[in-house]
Amino acid sequence: MPVTLIITVYKDYNALERVLDSVCKQTQIPKQLIIAHDAIDDLIHNTMDRFKSKLNITYINQEDTGFNKNRILNKAILLATCDKLVFIDGDCILHPAFIAAHQAYIKTGTYTAGRRLDLDAVSSDRIRNEGINSINLLRLLANKTKRVEEGIYFHGTPLQINKPARLLGCNMGWHKQDLIALNGFDMDYILPGYGEDTDIEHRAALMGMRSANLRWKAIQYHLFHERPEREEDITQSRNMFEKKKEIGYYFCEHGLTNLDLKFPHE
Repeated sequence: MPVTLIITVYKDYNALERVLDSVCKQTQIPKQLIIAHDAIDDLIHNTMDRFKSKLNITYINQEDTGFNKNRILNKAILLATCDKLVFIDGDCILHPAFIAAHQAYIKTGTYTAGRRLDLDAVSSDRIRNEGINSINLLRLLANKTKRVEEGIYFHGTPLQINKPARLLGCNMGWHKQDLIALNGFDMDYILPGYGEDTDIEHRAALMGMRSANLRWKAIQYHLFHERPEREEDITQSRNMFEKKKEIGYYFCEHGLTNLDLKFPHE
């Protein structure tokens, strides 16, 4: 069954070019690629145009009014033409078997959860300048990339397929039918660092869905970038999440069915 790959982007076009390079090198090319841009900036077309002959690209964007990732994700869900949807961030380069791994284990009632290898600054600069062919685990180890073991690929059945895995929004796969049943991503989360994955993972469990752990199968390499202090934002989102847990709904109030609404921060 074919796959729609959804890439969320925010103005880092050098990283997006490297990610699209890795998509072109997949053993299974996604039937549809949705680039979901949480901003309006025509410069992104310079990058996308270089790949339009190789990939079936659908582009969506929205006004930059703050962190609205969950809203652009919901828009992408509705535009997806495939039943199996894989979600990544625009600075996460993919192992060649990445799409095939997710495709094999996504099904109704089961979502897929992969991991990521966070690249060090030196390796990231090299990849940005020289391309994805410069990715080498021994070189990453020498450059002191942390958790290099997350980049080791194992053939066959995933080693930890039935072990519960913490969901990462940058490396997950869902059946479209399940996302519609959950009303998609909760758009009340408007601060970075928390909520896009934790919330939907919890609501999926309430509905009886389970995860397929794709550690060492669905591998991605996250390009280094400076991270601003987000503890206050994370605390606010976590407090909201705890309140939502007390309500106990799996169908979020502000999701796919509410895309036409405006929120106070917009």
